[in-house]
Amino acid sequence: MINADEPAWDGRVGTAGGAAFGRGLEALAAEREVSHDRLAEAVDLPLERLAAVLAGTERVGVSALARLAQALRTRPIEFLQRTEILSLGAYAFGLDPLYFLPDGPIRYEARIYMREINPRHRVPEGDMTKRNPALAAVTADVVLDALGKIEVELAYLLRAAVQQTGGTL
Repeated sequence: MINADEPAWDGRVGTAGGAAFGRGLEALAAEREVSHDRLAEAVDLPLERLAAVLAGTERVGVSALARLAQALRTRPIEFLQRTEILSLGAYAFGLDPLYFLPDGPIRYEARIYMREINPRHRVPEGDMTKRNPALAAVTADVVLDALGKIEVELAYLLRAAVQQTGGTL
């Protein structure tokens, strides 16, 4: 939820965290059966620092988010939604669920598609992100490894969300 005291994503300093983020990360890890040890190893953090992230008292940057998403076998938009960075609150406060698509026919067609499949809360990422030319180019890139692609995609999605909301998420 958007909260001036504890934003899930602070675009000014480029970090994610807070209680809602920690709870979302914890729930996603439990669902995917990924241990705290494995998460700590993925982000190269001591277990006590990971515990602080899960408790919402420590924040992490895009590189750590990419490593967490990879360890949890989760695509970027799903990861952002499941960890409450792109929460229902962010959408309720005006973030268009298709914010990452360019205005015009692409967004219009995607909105029709979304109405047809009637998603309740999550954007169907695989179908939607390939409609964004920048994200499609990242996917097709042969220079970046899988982790690098996740990191660039997360940075792009987070920056675009901050632009759309005019601040932090």
